[in-house]
Amino acid sequence: MMPDYTQPLYRPPSEARSLIFQITHGCSHNDCTFCGMYLHKPFRLKPLHQVLEEIRRIPADIVPRVRRIFLADGDAVIYPQERLLAILDALNAKFPTVQRISAYVGRKAMATKTPAEWGQLRQRKLSLLYFGLESANDQVTDLMNKGRDADFTRQQAITLQEQGIALSVMVILGGGGQRLSREHALDTARWATAVNPRYLSLLTLFLRRKQDFFDSLEPPTLGSLLDEAQLLIENIDGKNIIFRANHISNLVTLSGTLPRDRDRLLQEIARHREQLGRQGRLDEVPEFYEEF
Repeated sequence: MMPDYTQPLYRPPSEARSLIFQITHGCSHNDCTFCGMYLHKPFRLKPLHQVLEEIRRIPADIVPRVRRIFLADGDAVIYPQERLLAILDALNAKFPTVQRISAYVGRKAMATKTPAEWGQLRQRKLSLLYFGLESANDQVTDLMNKGRDADFTRQQAITLQEQGIALSVMVILGGGGQRLSREHALDTARWATAVNPRYLSLLTLFLRRKQDFFDSLEPPTLGSLLDEAQLLIENIDGKNIIFRANHISNLVTLSGTLPRDRDRLLQEIARHREQLGRQGRLDEVPEFYEEF
């Protein structure tokens, strides 16, 4: 018997082959002005005994095939430390061949755990966390109501990595509209340079039920979104950051390692800009709505 899930259930694309255990429901913050992913799913912890029972009942023929495990929902690592350690111990005992355990991490969870506690989680194979930075410009994150400023997230991200936990950081192109586009790109590039996450991915702003946020912005155009991506890539000065812009929301698919592939990535953006220019579409406002 497989784990019990309540919908909607989200996971990163790279966790497509992972076994998912939903140890929390919803998002511990769930108050971002731009995001309605868990709008109708109040946050709660799944009881420890229920999680342990779901682990116990996984069929024996599946166990040897499990290499990766993802803990859902949003900000699953906010689960209280001693109980989270019990879950990880149970997972490692049940799945001796597991190579990686991962989860989303939010600003609230970052604030609740000490470096030593992150180290305890890493010792139990929690080795990758997905973090929705969205932007490192405080004006943009204030508009988004993300909570906690860029200085806080930068230091916490560095602390996590010092404990051996890799970060996959998500940034939203267009998150500040056209008015804050330049500040959004430059501040986020400085953050990425300082933190040097293992992975950095771009998504493009799209509507998740919350129309008011979009109505408050000067909407990005196809041209301004390309300009923002270009400015961000030009100004990241990290080391061996695996960079992706391959979400369905993105205008152009980009993949490479920064800074090694910077020139090639910028050339791809330039080619796409030229194509849109020939089509007279650079000033076009993209369709940001996503139906659920």
